[in-house]
Amino acid sequence: MISDWAIGLLIAEGIPFLALVYYLRHKRQMYLLEKGIFARDDVAIRAERRFINGLFLILAGGSMIMVPNAAKCLGLEMSLSFELLLASAIVLCAGIAMLAGGTLLRYKDGYSTKATGSSMTKTP
Repeated sequence: MISDWAIGLLIAEGIPFLALVYYLRHKRQMYLLEKGIFARDDVAIRAERRFINGLFLILAGGSMIMVPNAAKCLGLEMSLSFELLLASAIVLCAGIAMLAGGTLLRYKDGYSTKATGSSMTKTP
């Protein structure tokens, strides 16, 4: 089927691309360390990024479920298959997990660090 080829191509191209992205990120970190620049990983920035990514995944999963129904309303002959439902459920769950992770990071940052966010000492 065509969808099997599309998924196979996505996997065959996606995994090497992801490896390239991780390799380039690692090279950048090593270059910055050699120059003496220490990139700080801010918890608030990570929490915001997770929140945005989670929102995107939830909307993508929801749209994967809604598109066949919208196409049916427009007169196209489409139906929601089990594979599409399963893939959209996985994307939805990943989005919910990202939202929960971002919320937990914000909660942890608010109660376990000082106002500057630079030290990990507990504040009352």
